[in-house]
Amino acid sequence: MDYCIMAKNLFIGNKETLVSKCILIKDDRIIKVVDIGEEVDFIDDNTSIIDAGDSLVMPGLIDAHTHFFNGALAHSEHVCCDIESSTSEEDCVRIISDYAKKHPNEKRIRGRGWFVTNWNDAPLPTKESLDAAFPNIPVYLAAADCHSYWLNSKALEECGITKETEVETGYIGKLPTGELSGMLVEMEACEYADRMFRDFSTEEQKEIFLSFMDYAASFGITSLSEMMPGEYDEEYLKKYKVIQQLGEDGIAKCRLHLFTKLFDVDNYDTPKQWKKELENDWLKLSGLKGFIDGVAETYTGLLLEPYTDRPDTTGIGVPAISLEELKQRIYLANKAGLPVRIHCIADGSVRMALDAFEYAINKLGRKLPNTIEHIENIHPDDICRFSALGVIPSMQPMHVILDCDGKINRIGEERIKYEFPWKSLWDSFGGVALGTDYPVVSLNPFDNIYAAVTRKNFDGSEASHNPKEALTIGQTLMGYTYWGAKCYGREDEIGTIAEGKLADVVILNQNLFEIPFDKIRDTKVQLTMVGGKIIYEA
Repeated sequence: MDYCIMAKNLFIGNKETLVSKCILIKDDRIIKVVDIGEEVDFIDDNTSIIDAGDSLVMPGLIDAHTHFFNGALAHSEHVCCDIESSTSEEDCVRIISDYAKKHPNEKRIRGRGWFVTNWNDAPLPTKESLDAAFPNIPVYLAAADCHSYWLNSKALEECGITKETEVETGYIGKLPTGELSGMLVEMEACEYADRMFRDFSTEEQKEIFLSFMDYAASFGITSLSEMMPGEYDEEYLKKYKVIQQLGEDGIAKCRLHLFTKLFDVDNYDTPKQWKKELENDWLKLSGLKGFIDGVAETYTGLLLEPYTDRPDTTGIGVPAISLEELKQRIYLANKAGLPVRIHCIADGSVRMALDAFEYAINKLGRKLPNTIEHIENIHPDDICRFSALGVIPSMQPMHVILDCDGKINRIGEERIKYEFPWKSLWDSFGGVALGTDYPVVSLNPFDNIYAAVTRKNFDGSEASHNPKEALTIGQTLMGYTYWGAKCYGREDEIGTIAEGKLADVVILNQNLFEIPFDKIRDTKVQLTMVGGKIIYEA
């Protein structure tokens, strides 16, 4: 079926204003964009005409930062996400116990979403409360920020973690007695639990992935990413090929972009080979991912100066890599044609990443679509460097609400002026890629868009100390389309409504440019099209 979409309110993706156009679609491509009423010889008996009326028509939404595999699990019945509403350790155990009773066939109990800042700054939980409730089955509870796991004794045993197990970055928690506490903090320590959390058969994986793709389509999301850097082993390759096969079978419903491991590998021959092997319109290995620091909540964000409420540290167990090693890693990856994305929460890690990117760019004489992720606070001297280096800022507006205004205690009055600096970076760089970091927060793009343009909590109260850093609606939608495509190195294929592009198109039930901001979260998707196929209709 071919399509002619009549769009009175068309957001094309790379401009902040709307136009009135007809979009002509044949097979999987946009073949022409013409004025409404213009005579064309395209329309015949095989053409379906869609009149969008006053609705907003735009490119398919591109979430620039998601954790697809863990997110798909979080959406499934195999994981309890109700613990995100828990108000204490005891409340969390109660919720996960209720879940376990309703799911007696699970061989592991999995949960995601607990967050210690929602527990009135209580101490980190321990295995003791989980052991009392679950003495005979492994329990894996991932924190909302994806940087910590809380395990019971059975899970620690299943992972092979003992009190002698050591990690170079982050830490494996211990009780005052020297026994394991059940807490695993930061990526290296969490690897043990992550593998068990994601352990499913191929058929189970297909069911989990397709269900999640349907969910994404209901939000108008046509492109996602896997930002948890994958290992170079058969387990990961097999999982990637499941997605690849879904695309080849014509049943995939969103495009997935993989970012594999930057650190702790001998060379980048394997990702180069996988990039060729996995390449199709639905699945791409788009680059490499590394972490410099963790999160401010657990004092693992790397600051330039000590924490205001912990003057003894600029970050516990960070950076995860030396500056000299980071420079070489990014240089070698970029030399191999592989863009790099670096997790940087705080001003110290942001500066370190910029220094490393600068080294690689100067040595190679060219720029790839490298990005820095999160940038929850920054030194003002570094804002202009993104533009000079061509490094894309990739940020997550809902994090300002998730943060609960907690950084004021961590970084103080002066540094708080530059927390979540979306507008400053936009004005300096000319754009910002936007995403959710799902499952850290909801995948719902309209919650994220609301946060970006208001910097307010859902009750209307201010969510930050610098409300001037809000974006306009046009900038926000560009961040969710054109700049998302730039992050994935696919701006020539997706992210805008233009001749020759893949036909990823969304129709919303209201025009975001005309409604009050407090109505943005009420937005619904009327239609989602990916590659010229309608995959969702309200």
